[in-house]
Order: sequence, then structure tokens, then C-alpha cells
Amino acid sequence: MPSGETSRFRHQELRSIPAGYKVRTVKAGTRQVRVAFPPGPRRTGSGIVVGILHPKHENPCSVAMKNPAELLLMGANPSATAIQSARARHESRAGIYDSLSVNEKLAFGRLGLGKAQIQTGSDLAKARRMVQEAKRLKNRLPNPATAESTTGLGSTLSPAAEKSRDLREGFSGEPSEHYTVMDEPHMPAGDYTDCGEFIAVAVKPTSTGSASSVQEISFPGKRLELVSDPAGRQLYIVGEGQELSDADLRMFTDSTSELADLGQFRAISYAMKKFGHEVPASARGEDVRWDHEFGEEGGTRPTIFYNRKLRRLILGRATYRIEGSWIRD
Repeated sequence: MPSGETSRFRHQELRSIPAGYKVRTVKAGTRQVRVAFPPGPRRTGSGIVVGILHPKHENPCSVAMKNPAELLLMGANPSATAIQSARARHESRAGIYDSLSVNEKLAFGRLGLGKAQIQTGSDLAKARRMVQEAKRLKNRLPNPATAESTTGLGSTLSPAAEKSRDLREGFSGEPSEHYTVMDEPHMPAGDYTDCGEFIAVAVKPTSTGSASSVQEISFPGKRLELVSDPAGRQLYIVGEGQELSDADLRMFTDSTSELADLGQFRAISYAMKKFGHEVPASARGEDVRWDHEFGEEGGTRPTIFYNRKLRRLILGRATYRIEGSWIRD
């Protein structure tokens, strides 16, 4: 499951994201830059820089940029005197990096290499060898379709993995750089998107339950995660510690079956740091609780179940979906 962390970054928003554009994050030396691409196949020069993640020790500056190539050339807004001094000291070596093509700069950026690392001909030769080695490693990995069909596990190169990364970056507004491998009995093997720490669900019991009002189900002290399939249309709660006793279940239903219908799934709560432009400035970048009420936009409320054998809550499907920074329906 992709996840990311930006606790060491300060977010600088440069412009709003045009409707329909998809945002990706590119490493640029010590910074990470968010670039919005129009729908359809990507074309060179079509990206628009919409934001920058600066290291917290750096003072972000407002710089008008015309294309993604400029994101690899931007500094931290030095003074005119400092610029002149730096130009005098580094004139002979600055041309090496500046003369590279946009594609080569992006290839180096994916490996964390920028202008600070590529200052001599020897640095450039070493960086090119690293890019070629990365390509050889990628080619030695199994074909995504073969890996999925023979092992039952997803591949980090598969279309599903790419969708999961895109969904995570849109939901959190931060780069998706890490994977967690988990073994869950109630989920098909594959790639999933980490949607934050699970807190609680609100459930309206069935007519056979002993409780008639909406009840909250939570598991204090347990580290559980909320995840989604790559399409953003099926949520899961993952992790050990989802035990409900027979007495607990009788509040929701008199069913004794292995898979018990607990009632109507009214709301879900989770905790996550979000950095997207849709997030209120007061909460942006903060690890806060988010509550989603199903059906608030006219959609259908799903059903929630409990599997006694697997000891897992099973979240039903309905009309909800993950879109941008939010769960919508």
C-alpha cells in the first residue's frame, strides 16, 4: 500500500489545479514539485507546476514557472548579491547540468539527483550509469501480468499499482513512495491504497438488533488502517484486533450466521495528514480526524457485515468513491 510522509516539508501552493487534470509529484533535488497534467496521453511540456514541497529549513519563494523543466532549476530565492557571487564561483560547472535535456533531468530527479549532485563530467557519467542500472533492474523484474497470475500478488509495475499510487497522491496530496506488505484474510491479493488510520464506523442496527439507535464501532488501542481498491470504490479495514463478542453483535442483529448483517453503514472516521488544495488551510498538513457520512450527496448508504470466522468488519459496496481528497457519494 503506498504511503508517504512530508513532515520534513513545507507546502507552497502556486496555483489551483485545472478541472480534470491529474497531479503527480517529481523530486527536484531537496524539493518535491507537484505537476498537473491534462487528461489523455502525456505530452512533453504539457505539465503545469501547481505546488512545491520545500524542506522545512528552506524559505519558499513565489516563482512564476512556465514548464516542468524549470522546477529542477529553481533555488530558494537568494539575493541578487548572492546570485552574482554564486555565478562567479560556479560559472564553469553550472553549464553541465543546465545543458541536459528535460527528459534526462527528470530521469535523474527520480533517483534523487539534481544540480547539486551533478557538477562535473565525472558526476554526469556516474549519474547516467545509475539511470541505466535502474532500467536494467526494472527489465529484470517479472512481467506484471505474470507476477499476478503466478504468485497471486500484485506488482509494483502493474497498472493496478500505478492506479493505487495515483489514488493515494490525490487523496493525501503528498508523494506516494512506500509500500507495506500485509496478509489479510478478507481481501483478494493485489495493490491497495492506504487511506489513513481507521478510527470508527457508525452503524444503524438491523430491525432484529437489541439497539435501535445508531451505534459506533471502534477498537481502542488497536492499530487499524483504512484502505481502498485501486478504483477507489471498495473500502476495507485491515489489521488484527477487530474482535466483536456475541453480546456486541446482538446489539445489531439476532443472526448467528458466519457472515452477519449488522445494518446500515452510516459513517466512517479516519485520521490522516492531507496536503491537497481542497483541504481547508487550518487543517492542511495536520494529522486530524476526518468523518464521512454516507449518502450526504444523494448516494446510497452501504451495508456493513461482520465475519465471525475471520473476525473482520466487511464494508459493503454502494455508490461511494474516492475522488480527490475526499470520499464522495
